[in-house]
Amino acid sequence: MTAKEAAAYLRVSVRTLRGWVKKGLIPVIPIGTQEYRLAKKDLDHYIETQRQIWQPRKRRGSNGRKPEPADGPND
Repeated sequence: MTAKEAAAYLRVSVRTLRGWVKKGLIPVIPIGTQEYRLAKKDLDHYIETQRQIWQPRKRRGSNGRKPEPADGPND
């Protein structure tokens, strides 16, 4: 598939995709001297290697500190 099609498949911009290709994160199939194509299996492999378990951040109070427990030292 083309870079535009691959970017749409990955839901990123073409610019982002080209950056990943330039860094060697996603292999390409050269077509001539200036063009390339990407294989869906390589895109799927990249997705799997980048998968992470999302964990929400712990909430902090409005002053930037952790909220005090309800049974704090002033009780």
